[in-house]
Amino acid sequence: MVKLEKSRKRLSLIALICAVLMIAGLMTFNSNIDVQAKNGRVKNVIMLIPDGTSIEAITIARWYNGGKPFAMDEIAVGLTRTHWRNGPITDSAPGGTAYAIGHKTDDKHVGVIEGGKPKATLIEAARLSGKSTGIVATSEVMHATPADFTAHDPDRGNYNSLMKQQIYNSLDVVLGGGNRFFTPEAGGKRADGKDLIETIKGLGYEYVTTKEGMKESNSSKLWGAFADKDLQYDIDRIAAKSEEPTLAEMSKKAIEILSKDKDGFFLMIEGSKIDWAAHDNDPAGMAGDIAAFDAAVKVALDFAKKDGNTVVVSSADHGTGGPIIGGINPKYSSVTFKDSIDRLKSAKISLEYANTLLKGADDNKVREIFKDFYGINDPTAEEIAMAKNEKINKVISNRANISWAYGGHNGGDVGLYNYAPIGSEKLGGVVDNTEVGRYMARVLGLDLDKTSERLFVNAKEAFEDAEITMDTSDKDNPILKVKKGKKTLELFGYSNVARIDGKEIKLEGVIVTNKTSKGYSVEDTYVPMQAVKLIK
Repeated sequence: MVKLEKSRKRLSLIALICAVLMIAGLMTFNSNIDVQAKNGRVKNVIMLIPDGTSIEAITIARWYNGGKPFAMDEIAVGLTRTHWRNGPITDSAPGGTAYAIGHKTDDKHVGVIEGGKPKATLIEAARLSGKSTGIVATSEVMHATPADFTAHDPDRGNYNSLMKQQIYNSLDVVLGGGNRFFTPEAGGKRADGKDLIETIKGLGYEYVTTKEGMKESNSSKLWGAFADKDLQYDIDRIAAKSEEPTLAEMSKKAIEILSKDKDGFFLMIEGSKIDWAAHDNDPAGMAGDIAAFDAAVKVALDFAKKDGNTVVVSSADHGTGGPIIGGINPKYSSVTFKDSIDRLKSAKISLEYANTLLKGADDNKVREIFKDFYGINDPTAEEIAMAKNEKINKVISNRANISWAYGGHNGGDVGLYNYAPIGSEKLGGVVDNTEVGRYMARVLGLDLDKTSERLFVNAKEAFEDAEITMDTSDKDNPILKVKKGKKTLELFGYSNVARIDGKEIKLEGVIVTNKTSKGYSVEDTYVPMQAVKLIK
């Protein structure tokens, strides 16, 4: 018994020594960890948003991907509540805004709180702290979620306002779609005749439109527009052998550029069209884009683990469509993988692409499409009719035993994913979407409220002792004019450009003016404090 007791003590001592050595090893593995352990902060944050992705959608995508674990699975930490300020089911604009500014807001609001007052985003606060910033999306970049982090407007549909603010908000990397919105040329959407591509180039960006151009770029400021509007669904990109970059490739390039900044960076990455496929109740398009999104998560995680000074956060803005495995076959417990969800693996194109192929197709052509792109060799007459009626998504859903609640957003909690280095704060449990935004600000050491005070002063209050007018002769490009004594200050709406007595000055933030049903007004215009000091 005495010998046994001595052996136990010896083993306990050995275990204690091993534990101490292990901790010491972890503490010295990366020199950055010592710093993080003291203040809980990191240099970099990468946020990845799978737009419109419910938890069940991820389950469907995992089966589509062969049942293999996703990269995001290893960093699952809880759930995010997604409601907007006054209701349970959010739109992408207030949903993304909650992450970007750490505040609830109203429907269709981008980067503003109720009443249209702008609040500083994580990207703006990070930039003013000396960090590099960027956004990546598979939609046009002025779409709601990327706009939430880079612009301010009560109406997510005001693309003129949003895109101009993005251009002048001094980001380092912008990668996504939307080329046609920047030009008045053939197929372009600019009604004011201004070529914003030339403006972008004039601000020092290398403007690229191909994957090859993106990969070869050595610029520290890169703007990539790889489609006139949105990029293709990932499975369509593969099927069409498109040269568009993947979300993972764009993410890798963005990190490559931003990580050169010794002060760190903030990057937002969105898998935009997961939401669009879910709106269409298209399981193939949705699952393919979730798998592509997860590849981008892996890129971010690989960098963060190697870097040792990076937090990765991922959470959807809301769920869409309400997809569930089940509901088609009432004998649910007897349904096998082979007879249901496995059938989704054969899908090679989205509903969007299928409908272009099916246009005007006869029955034989429809059968070919079923066979070549969905692995279905025995479509019924009813299924052929559904395909011709642009409902091939319903055929695929039925065969995979996937049912849908409807085509809109839903108010359920979404998955929360978080990787944080040793010594830094980590999220967990059930959190509000605004807390996710505030968490990212905390780990970067940013004060969003103080940044808001610095960037957004109400023009009427700021210039109350001056003569103020609003020049709206160009309805898409308003100019606020302030006269005080012999000084004349011009502030160009949606930009960071000011002119004082004819001398042009670049401001540290954009001039936000909200267009209402009554037009533009001084009361609804907000300017950086820097602009106020120019004429005081």
